[in-house]
Amino acid sequence: MRKFLIPLTLALISQNAESDIVPEIHVPPDFNRNNFYIYYNEITSGGYGGRSCGYVSFENFYPPEYTASKIKRPPFDPWLCLYALDVIHNGYGPDRVLPEEVYFDKKTGIWKKKKYTLSKESTRNSLDVYGIKSLNELQPLELYNIRSVNTRGYAVIDSNIPLRKKKIGVKKSLSFCLIRDGAAFCGTGSMINLVDDKEVDFTPYMLKSLETVEMGLPEKSNN
Repeated sequence: MRKFLIPLTLALISQNAESDIVPEIHVPPDFNRNNFYIYYNEITSGGYGGRSCGYVSFENFYPPEYTASKIKRPPFDPWLCLYALDVIHNGYGPDRVLPEEVYFDKKTGIWKKKKYTLSKESTRNSLDVYGIKSLNELQPLELYNIRSVNTRGYAVIDSNIPLRKKKIGVKKSLSFCLIRDGAAFCGTGSMINLVDDKEVDFTPYMLKSLETVEMGLPEKSNN
C-alpha cells in the first residue's frame, strides 16, 4: 500500500496552483481582510515518530468580536505533523463511527466523501458516542478541498460532536490536513466559541486562514 501511495503523494503535492477553497465558502459581511496576525511557529510531533513540518506560517484571520483581545490564538488544539502517506490512507471518518468518510480520490487528485453502512456494533457505538437515539440525527460532513500557498489538503466541518465534548460546550469542529513534501500539517478545534459572553462562529475565518498556509519554512533570524 505504501509503495503504491508514494507516487500518489508526489502527484498530490506537485500540482501548483493559486490558493483557493472548493467549494467556495460564504464570507460574512463583517469579514475584514486586514484583521489578521501572522502565525509563525515550528510544528513537530515528537509522539508521532518525530515528524517535523518545519516552520509554518499563515494569516490568522479573526472575527471583529476578537479585535480587542490581546491574545488571538487560532482555535486549534493540538497541532500535529503527520506523515502524508498516513493522512492519505486514513482520510477522515471511519474512526469516528460515522456512516460517512472522507477519502483521497487518486484518479482526480481531490478529496471526496462517501457514505457507507455501519455494522450493528458500530451503530451501537455511534449512538453511545454521540448520545443519540437514531443515526438520522447525525449531520452530513462539510468537506473543502484547500490549496494554500505551498500545500494541498482538506478541511472538514463536523457538527457531530461526541457526548463527552458536548458536555464541555463544543458544538462544531473543524479538522484539517495540509500536505507538502511527504509531511502533513494537521489540526482540529472548536469553531463556536465564547467571546465576551457571546457565541462567535470562527469557521469562515479559519478556512480563509488555511488558504494562506506556508509550510516547511526556515527559522526566522533574530537579526
